[in-house]
Formats: sequence, structure tokens, C-alpha cells
Amino acid sequence: MTELVLASRRCDQCLTTARRIVPGARAAQIVKDCRAERSHFFCHKGDVAGNRLHCRGVHEIVGGSMAHDFALAFDIPIREVNPDSLEQD
Repeated sequence: MTELVLASRRCDQCLTTARRIVPGARAAQIVKDCRAERSHFFCHKGDVAGNRLHCRGVHEIVGGSMAHDFALAFDIPIREVNPDSLEQD
């Protein structure tokens, strides 16, 4: 089943927080690019049932993405998942 999977909240290492796992300059560039392109950023926490997890922090800063808008427009389910509950390899 096709669905958009969005983190229900910012993860414990969200790109948009001081606890991020990338340098601040890189995080700023990612957010800038997502804003300019109305795109999304995949959370490093993984995927859910084969669907990559969209980062909540970037989603909130950018105000959504084209993928999110597309899902809303075409009644594609949007499932919110707690990113910190996903198992890591």
C-alpha cells in the first residue's frame, strides 16, 4: 500500500535541533534546499513497511513538501510514526 510516513515528532537527533548528527552548516544547507525545492528530508531513523520516514523537523520548518501536498490532494494515506520507537541496525 502506498502511503506517506511522517515522523510524529522530531527525533532525538533531529536535523533541526542542537542534537543533530551533522554539522550545523550542512543542516542549514539541507533546510535551505528543501525550502527552495518544496522537498522533504528523510529521517535517518529508517523506514516503515518500505516507506522512508519523512523528517518532522524539516517538515515543520519548510511548511510541508510537494510529496505531502500530493498525498493530501490524491487521498494517499499519511501515517505518523514516532521516530524514536523504530529499531536501528
